[in-house]
Amino acid sequence: MSQSSHFLNNDKLIEVFNLTYTATAVHVGETAIIQAANDAMLRIWGKDRSIIGKSLEDALPELKGQPFIEMFRKVWLEGLVISGKDTAADIMIEGELKTFYFDFEYRAIKDNDGKTICILHTAIDVTERVLREEALEREREKAEALEREQALNEELAATVEELAATNEELVATNEELQETQETLHVLNNELELRVLERFNQLSESEKRFKTMAEGTDIFIAVGDENGNAIYFNKPWTDLTGRSANELLAFDWTSLIHPEDRDQYKQAYLSALAEKKSFVGEFRILSKKGDYRWLLASAPPRFHADGSFAGYISSCVDITERKLIELERLNLSKLIEASSEFIGLVELDMSIQYLNPAAIKKLGWKSITNRTILDCVFPDDRSAAEQLLPGILHNQNFREEIRFWNEETGKPFWIEWNGFAIKNEENDEVIAMATVSPDITERKLHQEELQDINMEMAAANEELATTNEELAQTHEDLIQYVNKLADSEEKLRQAIETGRMGTWSINPKTLEISMSGFVKELLGLPIDQPAEMEAIMQAVNPDYHNMLNIALENALKNHSSSDTEYPINNLITGEEKWVRATGRVFVDQHGNATEYSGLFIDITEQKLDELRKNDFIGMVSHELKTPLTAINGFVQVLQRKAKKDEDNYAIVALDKAHSQIRKMTTMINGFLNVSRLESGKLLIEKTDFSLDELLKETIEETYISQSSHQIILNPTCEVTIHADRDKIGNVISNLISNGLKYSDNGTRIEVTCKLRDTEVEIQIKDEGIGIKPDDIDKLFERYYRVKGNHTISGFGIGLYLSAEIIERHHGKIWAESEEGKGSVFHFTLPLG
Repeated sequence: MSQSSHFLNNDKLIEVFNLTYTATAVHVGETAIIQAANDAMLRIWGKDRSIIGKSLEDALPELKGQPFIEMFRKVWLEGLVISGKDTAADIMIEGELKTFYFDFEYRAIKDNDGKTICILHTAIDVTERVLREEALEREREKAEALEREQALNEELAATVEELAATNEELVATNEELQETQETLHVLNNELELRVLERFNQLSESEKRFKTMAEGTDIFIAVGDENGNAIYFNKPWTDLTGRSANELLAFDWTSLIHPEDRDQYKQAYLSALAEKKSFVGEFRILSKKGDYRWLLASAPPRFHADGSFAGYISSCVDITERKLIELERLNLSKLIEASSEFIGLVELDMSIQYLNPAAIKKLGWKSITNRTILDCVFPDDRSAAEQLLPGILHNQNFREEIRFWNEETGKPFWIEWNGFAIKNEENDEVIAMATVSPDITERKLHQEELQDINMEMAAANEELATTNEELAQTHEDLIQYVNKLADSEEKLRQAIETGRMGTWSINPKTLEISMSGFVKELLGLPIDQPAEMEAIMQAVNPDYHNMLNIALENALKNHSSSDTEYPINNLITGEEKWVRATGRVFVDQHGNATEYSGLFIDITEQKLDELRKNDFIGMVSHELKTPLTAINGFVQVLQRKAKKDEDNYAIVALDKAHSQIRKMTTMINGFLNVSRLESGKLLIEKTDFSLDELLKETIEETYISQSSHQIILNPTCEVTIHADRDKIGNVISNLISNGLKYSDNGTRIEVTCKLRDTEVEIQIKDEGIGIKPDDIDKLFERYYRVKGNHTISGFGIGLYLSAEIIERHHGKIWAESEEGKGSVFHFTLPLG
């Protein structure tokens, strides 16, 4: 065997190249043409592999005018090595030009004759470190300035005391005034000069403080001894879009998010009363109309004589950190709904967490005192015992192994993926996580080509079955509540045993009556009638409109209601979540006689959801990282299969790539729901051509779906003011929905109609249609039409679309006839 047979081919070298964590690229020529770049470098540039083969300036136009392109040319022509530390570079990421800092090196690689054949480009992103050092330096300068100001204050106080002593001496020597008048005049002049000098020094100290405050990125404000704001620096005016005088002229705390305002004021006033430091987080309204999270820190300041002078507060923007926390919270919904085996294991192999699907597969009641080896089928435990110790040495594993159901005694196959969870500070392994799909079907039918589709269909069917069970449970619960309302004794027992109370409204007089439990929950007097005004004071203002609409529908249309919203106890201020269900009772003539229902404390249920979301946040990163890696490996294998003309591998890899894309879409969908419900789904409006957006969206759909005919009817050329990306997502969701529920070869028609004040878009399909009972519920979160459980999805696409259109002040609706297809409409205002 020749030595050359041991060398890796180009494809293998590319795979190895992509696995390095150091951002690396290879360039050739004076224009720095990109011959190769690993994934780490592409993430820094914010680009995909379509830039391979382009010059650096064509691939990253924002580098024009920066020194890097000229440095590449110099390295190529002169065979140099150029490197830098903490070097700033402006890079376009997702359409926004941002400044990053890098440790980089451009190294000329030469042949035996000394001629440059390529440039090796490596880079390390040190932005976080540089920004942290700059922030520390600014804090140090601020502290030094405050110390200098304090020293000047003390000198001024000493001068005043000296002046007082001199005045006392003048009174004591009044008899000698005539003889020492000239001397006293000189002394007075000297004292006036010293006081003036101290005053000037104090003024200069204040100027230096303001110069420092205006030059920093930190939000700095000053308050006096009474708690009134007397100064805001430039970052405050840049963020709020209001001048410093405007911020001082009115209550600036009105810009704080209503959910954070009272808590922040209470913390500030409590600290002010005790003249102590305080720290707090709150959201502030920006000039763009969105809310930014700030972390405030305010130490007290004192005069030279020790009297309290107020606060100097500093705030930093922590919005990105908060968004990451919210994404982590919402990823728990994906894990809870997943049919895969997901768990977290301590180093002693005891189980810390299993998702519901895993517990169900194992036939367990709880995970208390359980280890990961208890999951493994007894015949396979010796193999598992050999795998697990490697985790302590950061040796991840993937193994096909049998777990078993203790209730039935039957084993089932999983693809066991075990990977180490590390401490970010010292890189020490602290736990093991596992995300493992059930591969029993694949093991039983290993020779069948459709194994991936069967596995996903089984997962979708399981999820659909769960949804049906939940729907049936919900219907049973409604029937139970209705029966309970017909029986006073059962209702009394339910109220006594659960955290719930009753309420009632007279439709004619609007007089309100409620049980003691409800009054205690709201903080209302037990022995006095309940007033609507006091009740609404306890309800979060964001939900007033929802409750008013529910009341109006009940009294006018005799509609039932079921709402959830937060309240604040009027006495203690404690926040709780409640659920209010209501029903209208009518007489024999159809006239409403009573509107009444239950008032239930669901705070613990809401807290449970938050605790579940904490774990999802941790798994979020771990799910995205292997998914991205798998996608990269599949793409490499696709190229190799096409090169080798391996048709079997091409078909299988195409299906694998399709499933990866579906899972990515599901994850992104849950994160979008998270941002929507936390108020972080920002609407950034611009002027754009609706006609061009429709054409682009249809072209992108053809790239991934060619099984249907998509027709764009003669449309209207109109420019609208809206969020282009969000409206594009709505159009894509509605087209994808039509493709999903229509047979291959059918048509999807897209039509645009222009009216006086609005434009209407229609997407028509020739699919299975929608039942009348489902039409009104289509746009509810997680709602899926019954009977179509072989079609994958979580029911969030139409919900997101409806919310986006509503935030553009438009309307969205659907029309359908079973067996003949559906038409989805939405409108957007013009101007």
